[in-house]
Amino acid sequence: MNYNILKHLTLLLTHTGLLLLFAPFIHSYIKKIKAMMQGRIGPPILQGYYDLIKYFHKETVASNQTSWLFSITPFIVFSTTLAAGLLIPTFTSEEFIVSLGGIILFIYLFGLGRFFMTSSACEPGSSFCSMASSREMMFATLIEPVMLLPLFVFVCMYGTNNICETVNQLASKGVALYTPTYILSIIAIFIASLAEMCRIPFDNQETHYELTMVHEGMLLEYSGKQLGIMFFSGWLKQLIIISLIANLLFPLYTMPGFTFASLCFAVIIYLLKVLIVSTFIVFIETIVAKVRLFRVRDILMTSFIMSIIALVISVYKGKGLGV
Repeated sequence: MNYNILKHLTLLLTHTGLLLLFAPFIHSYIKKIKAMMQGRIGPPILQGYYDLIKYFHKETVASNQTSWLFSITPFIVFSTTLAAGLLIPTFTSEEFIVSLGGIILFIYLFGLGRFFMTSSACEPGSSFCSMASSREMMFATLIEPVMLLPLFVFVCMYGTNNICETVNQLASKGVALYTPTYILSIIAIFIASLAEMCRIPFDNQETHYELTMVHEGMLLEYSGKQLGIMFFSGWLKQLIIISLIANLLFPLYTMPGFTFASLCFAVIIYLLKVLIVSTFIVFIETIVAKVRLFRVRDILMTSFIMSIIALVISVYKGKGLGV
């Protein structure tokens, strides 16, 4: 086998395996650290894996009012989420989908999964599922432009819409990277990412009060293996977004050669960056409260304005390198 093909295949399998294996851990880690900050014991650090095993051993029960769309949605959501994970860097900035990569595809792969999720939530006829579905679509109209605009700032700065290539160029800037344009864009992405991950202050994944649930409300009619896949997809999406933030915030790679030692070291550095960002998310959730529904627009509008300011500065200063 050709050396380049072997290298690409090894990195692809390691990249995919890290996302799949580490997603339940990050979910449990966030819940554990959050509980500790609040003076509670919290769940075991491996609780996410225990939950998946429990769901996959349970029987799936569905309403007789549902169609094939309700049954196939968990697999579509999981597939689109995993495909989005191939567009971002983790421990390496290797491009796995060169011809299809781009920030627009990345955002709208999440949007495709959201479309099927909200559609299937309306099928059983549950009023709570339908209410959560309408709220999710309202969130989507606010989140997607706010996520796209700060990423588009990086497109203007470096002339590419490929996320991996963007991170490569960020890594080459060194200390000169931390300009007002970059800082405003990172803050805007982080705020929009909290909404995309359904985290506080936009949504609370730990609540089971039907009148306030958004993401969790759409899963009320799922059970068994289908519910396990939906939860797993949500945890995977959370890790993908955290990985994107971690690599934009710390665009450092320590894998100069394709050796086993360099591969292991790069994976360890990646996991540390993810844990740092996850801990910061927990800190934010600990010091702020969930906002009311009508306040979500105000917070995301603040992020949108920051992105516009960053874009104007970038265009005015010529790719934002001297700002």
